[in-house]
Amino acid sequence: MNAMSQPASELLRRREVLRIGAVSILGTATSLGDDVRTAPHRGSCIFMMLQGGLSQIDLWDPKPQAVAEIRGPFQRISSTVPGMEFGELMSQSAGVADELCVIRSMTHKFTNHIAGTYITLTGSTKQQDRDREAHGDDFPGPGGILNQLRPLSSTDRVPRCVSLPNWLSIPGPSNRMPGQFAGFLGSVRDPFLLEGDPSKKDYRPLSLSLPDGVNGSRMSTRIGLARQLDSAAAYLEREVSQRQDHLQQVAYDLVTGGTIRKALNLSAEPDAVRDRYGRNRVGQSLLLARRLVEAGVQFVAFNEFNQKWDTHGGLEGRYKQIVPEIDRGFATLVADLKDRGLLDTTMVINAGEFGRTPQINKGAGRDHWPNVYSTVVAGGGIHGGMVMGASDSKGAEVLSSPVSPADVLATMWQSLGIRRDTTIHDRLARPMPVSEGRVLHECLL
Repeated sequence: MNAMSQPASELLRRREVLRIGAVSILGTATSLGDDVRTAPHRGSCIFMMLQGGLSQIDLWDPKPQAVAEIRGPFQRISSTVPGMEFGELMSQSAGVADELCVIRSMTHKFTNHIAGTYITLTGSTKQQDRDREAHGDDFPGPGGILNQLRPLSSTDRVPRCVSLPNWLSIPGPSNRMPGQFAGFLGSVRDPFLLEGDPSKKDYRPLSLSLPDGVNGSRMSTRIGLARQLDSAAAYLEREVSQRQDHLQQVAYDLVTGGTIRKALNLSAEPDAVRDRYGRNRVGQSLLLARRLVEAGVQFVAFNEFNQKWDTHGGLEGRYKQIVPEIDRGFATLVADLKDRGLLDTTMVINAGEFGRTPQINKGAGRDHWPNVYSTVVAGGGIHGGMVMGASDSKGAEVLSSPVSPADVLATMWQSLGIRRDTTIHDRLARPMPVSEGRVLHECLL
């Protein structure tokens, strides 16, 4: 039965579903016509969200003069920048320190993982310090904002924004962690998800793959049929129809076109390059992020999964397992981008949602600590080889130049060529700046 032979009641039901769906997906007060207030630089960003909370003292801000209970189990090491020292597990990052800006004075007030992640990805303090799910009134994350401000054109063959290798998630309290989606801009602005472990031989990201037995021709036929069905609901607003048609076409182009499929083909990389990044989920994800940027994706979010860095106990053993792969992958990404002439136009942000307590606890771990922690930024116009701000002698409080997550985001938007005071509109048509933070001009070239 085709759409035109369906009973009138069925057509009305379908039209009502489409109407409600369009409102819930697209929101009620967003606008494609907002002017993007441009900043001097326009580039790309790879945002590494190491969810769970990294220890500032054991990685980026060692305290060798402190007592053992604060100093922790790891020694300090020198870097390529005189006077800039890291924890001993960060040996490869120390080798690219001249490209890094280490912000040692990050601070906010949220001790909950989900709240900390939300402020890190959105800069928004309008929340409670507790577990919760993502919802449609959330402030949008960077991918959603970029999709809104720079919608794809008919000539684009890659998505504007991609998340990999999974959504941020904590099973139970937040299977859909807020901050990574498009929030009040509507789910049509969510980043594309490339799901799966790219270090596996059978890597095939489901969200961008054709079903088994469906080739490009059959997919095109299915899309044509879907468009015929959609035509039965022609009374939908023209803008809504155009957005849905365009999103559908982009999805088709992504799974059948050549550009994105070539970027996903890691076997095209020399073995030596894959080995440099590390033959693991982290390393190959970061290599894939670099390939996506080369293909034209403007924002890539690398998401660690399920509180990997939440080390309330057994920190020494756990860090010996998980730090080397992130150290290797991050350092290689920075060096590789530079070698390819991409670092000047690609900002890499290496962040967690907060730090860890200065005092080692009874379980030989560290607990949540947002009072002061570290975030590391490279490329995209950032001045390398510098430390911004300082923590006190115990790594417990900000000593100088406090920096908020909103400040980091404002600086990121500057690098992406979007001024921090560029406005987006929520569901009630209220204008809001993309970031209420300040641009860290002292960190920019």
